[in-house]
Amino acid sequence: MKKSVFAIACAALISASTAFAEGGMFEGYLPENWTADVVAAVKFTRMNFYNWHQESGTSSSTWLVTYDADLKAHWSVADWRNKVNLALGQTWTDGLGKRKSSDKIFIETMADFHAFSLFKPYIGARFETQFMKGYDYSEDADGNEIKTAISKFMDPGYVTQMAGIGYFPNDMFSTRLGFANRMTISNKYHYADDPDTEKFEKFKDEPGLESITEFKYSFSELVSFKSRLWAFVNFEGFDEIDGKWENLLAVTFSPLFELQVGYDVAYDKDLDEDSQHKNTILIGVTWRWF
Repeated sequence: MKKSVFAIACAALISASTAFAEGGMFEGYLPENWTADVVAAVKFTRMNFYNWHQESGTSSSTWLVTYDADLKAHWSVADWRNKVNLALGQTWTDGLGKRKSSDKIFIETMADFHAFSLFKPYIGARFETQFMKGYDYSEDADGNEIKTAISKFMDPGYVTQMAGIGYFPNDMFSTRLGFANRMTISNKYHYADDPDTEKFEKFKDEPGLESITEFKYSFSELVSFKSRLWAFVNFEGFDEIDGKWENLLAVTFSPLFELQVGYDVAYDKDLDEDSQHKNTILIGVTWRWF
């Protein structure tokens, strides 16, 4: 049943991509003062070994669904930008079972005002969390797997309000620096708790400074690259810094298929004293909306 549903979904996605390959499905509905870059994608890989003796191998399968939207409205006094980045993926490996490979909800809205030609004041808000529960995996003395929940939807959840000055020389590059108030919500898994106090805190409020630098470049109609560097410094001290650097190279083979190569680096002292690294290479069906 699951295989049939997946096949039907892929067929529908391919049909939609074919029908709207020129510019995107909803391009004609976009107002003249709006620009948009919106892509949905489904990626799936599978390897299955049965009585295979030529070389060693482990059966596995991976699926990933993504939605990446960047919309901007242009007026004489201001620009209004909205970003939505959603991702959910899972990997199954023979002998290990299912593991979550990607889980992200990112929504940001921001308005920058045309007070000056290149430097512009801005205000905005951001929401971040995940869809599904996350687990930590370990083994007991007998080798049996122990699965311990460590996160879920809105635990943690992050809500950030920001205001500052940005430098926007063109559509490819922007950087901004300003005040940010980052709120962490965690009812169960201690992401907002202060270990130095006896009381269990479910909410943490962190005022500080935030810097965001974004760059995107199209080498051709088929190859594009985008990068986002984010850093947040708590007013309590520079040892309270959090950061994330996201990079994505996309290569389009046809209106239907796209190869993505990504490399992310993250640091959050509340999660780990060391930096975290993630690299991905994925190919799958894409559905361009705009």
